[in-house]
Amino acid sequence: MTERGDLPWPEKHRPQSREDLVGNTDAIDSLKTWMASWEKRVPKNRAALLVGPPGTGKTASVGALAIDLDLELVEFNSSDKRNKGAIETLVWRAASQQTLDGRGRVILLDEVDGLSGTSDRGGVSAILKVIKESMHPIIMTANDPESPRLKDLYSVCEVFVYRPIEHDEIVGVLKMIASGDSVSVSLEALERIADGAGGDLRAAISDLETHVKRGNLDDVLRTSRDIRHGSDATLRRFFMSVDPAIARDVLSDSDLDYDSLLLWVEENIHLHFLDVHELENGLDGLSLADLVLGRIMNSQNWKLLSYFFDFMASKVAMSRSETPFRKVEYERPSWPLLVWQGSRSTDREADALAALADRGLVSRSRARRTHLETIHRLVKLNPGSFKRFAEWLDVDKKALKQ
Repeated sequence: MTERGDLPWPEKHRPQSREDLVGNTDAIDSLKTWMASWEKRVPKNRAALLVGPPGTGKTASVGALAIDLDLELVEFNSSDKRNKGAIETLVWRAASQQTLDGRGRVILLDEVDGLSGTSDRGGVSAILKVIKESMHPIIMTANDPESPRLKDLYSVCEVFVYRPIEHDEIVGVLKMIASGDSVSVSLEALERIADGAGGDLRAAISDLETHVKRGNLDDVLRTSRDIRHGSDATLRRFFMSVDPAIARDVLSDSDLDYDSLLLWVEENIHLHFLDVHELENGLDGLSLADLVLGRIMNSQNWKLLSYFFDFMASKVAMSRSETPFRKVEYERPSWPLLVWQGSRSTDREADALAALADRGLVSRSRARRTHLETIHRLVKLNPGSFKRFAEWLDVDKKALKQ
């Protein structure tokens, strides 16, 4: 069993009571009143919907209040299958049966705005049916208040809006964690972490953990903020999409450049496409998008960009038909890691990059980040292949040296 001390810090320091929660005071106190009212009578609305950005305490407040009110918490998170059949059996069972010890129970459905795909089909209609007859409070969370999946839920739920956590409140929590874990972190570092968190307390705690364990705060903040506000938001919305038009809009609105989009999706696609056919179709679409981008970069024919978006949206995002959308931690692309740590380009590489871009029909930037890095790794494993790669590319062997 995992000891609490071995958990990631956001889990290790998860609030255990109302006193541990910060921010969104009115929403949390109103939620507690609604949860406590079930002890006297079933309220008009048998469900609550907590809406707000990630890291604002939605899930944490449900857990903490359940402890304070001595309620059994039954949680169905975004990694669970939540289609009509699963909800009508598992969730219905939890909602319609008493607890063994006679305590009250609260049921948590996390990220209902992520219900999508074939595996979640009929999920919302099944939830509505369970809500009507539930013996226990049902609480749902959602990140996107505009999600069309919430339309029918708004009318039957008490809605509580969560807003980003204030800067000073984040600093206070970080101070408490640092003190409790007996680690020395300057106030300036805590302030900078809070500044970069953008109201996301969970992200700030994660950044504090990374800083304590790895040092270099500049690298921590630069990497985590780029991931969270650029890559993380783009990937979450992209893989959540069930409409190619929405997926196109997500890519178009992203701050990532086109090469980076490909690399981020390529690195993380397996986290959302768990079915082998989904993954195969998604990677096929990604390859087509890569080919188009390579031709754009080589010819500077930007009229082809619409095809890049079409392949990414229709062929990649729409490949998810069985795996339910779930909350995951995205990984930074491994191939360009050394490139990001410092420019490795030299004059001798120019010929190799030109040859790789020509043969792979990709941009030189992409060739450096993927193909050349792969060749370096293969040569390291098998030094005898060094000459063959040089002959294949028709370049001097020095052009392939690291």
